[in-house]
Amino acid sequence: MVSVIICSANKSRLALVKQNIADTIGTNYELIVMEDAASTGICDAYNRAAEKALYEVLCFVHDDVAFQTPNWGKLLSDHFERDEKLGLLGLAGSRYKSKTLSGWWTGIRAADCCNILQRKRNGDHRRFLARPEGLTGDAVPVRTLDGVMLVMRKKVWKEIPFNSEKLKGFHFYDLDISLRVSEKYKAAVIYNVDLVHFSMGHFSDQWIKAAVYFHREVCAVTLPCSIDELPGNNEEAVCKSWLSRLRREKITFKVKLLWCRESGAWEFPANRPYVIRFLAAFNALLRHFLFLSIHSLILALHLPILLNATTGMYTVPQII
Repeated sequence: MVSVIICSANKSRLALVKQNIADTIGTNYELIVMEDAASTGICDAYNRAAEKALYEVLCFVHDDVAFQTPNWGKLLSDHFERDEKLGLLGLAGSRYKSKTLSGWWTGIRAADCCNILQRKRNGDHRRFLARPEGLTGDAVPVRTLDGVMLVMRKKVWKEIPFNSEKLKGFHFYDLDISLRVSEKYKAAVIYNVDLVHFSMGHFSDQWIKAAVYFHREVCAVTLPCSIDELPGNNEEAVCKSWLSRLRREKITFKVKLLWCRESGAWEFPANRPYVIRFLAAFNALLRHFLFLSIHSLILALHLPILLNATTGMYTVPQII
């Protein structure tokens, strides 16, 4: 038996997900809808819903999803029945959380776990499937989880509720609770429940400011933390992954500088080209400045320059 908890003020999306749950869950359940999360924050809304939930398995899920697996509610309950140490599960997460700024994802293949279908703009589905090599079974232990679906034992939630005191919005509630729960209980990504997420998601100035606030003021877990030892410079790898990912987003230059400072991006020499690309993306003035700087350097070094009449681009011939 499952208590399904959704924050939604969108009647059309809510109607669709309610019908989908009824058609697929395959077990006794209750649905608790919180419509005021925009004013209270998702942590407060989730806590109030969990307080009045009737069942031991609490499933916190977004309203823009569709479950694809029949009897998924029973499958969730089975995971908790099989493993007494399991406190929290989801569909995407990582076995490593960096000290450098990040969300749940690291970009490290030996750490990231994911089993989500994402609906693309053309209506097709793309499966994001990640499982570290050598890890088998329907559940893989992790330290972080994405909030599209979080499933907890109610007794674990009573001990470790959502952080409504410090997190008032909609960002980093998932990272916060998964890090705190996985300090004491097992958290896991499961691979036997398929879910389509309709939202592609994006990162904004607000998200970056929330990331800085979470890492600086909120996170109660010592970072970095990991399920097991990973080879390589993981902090540098995570920093590079996020510089590359955020480069595709329209973020103001001032907030980009904030990210670079707070993440320690300049401390990794190998990442400095990625920092420059990140700062220059969607910034015509900075790109022009960089072009002039490189052009001046080439002239100062007396290197031959070729102008492509078709593209208008300068190239430096290879010197052997």
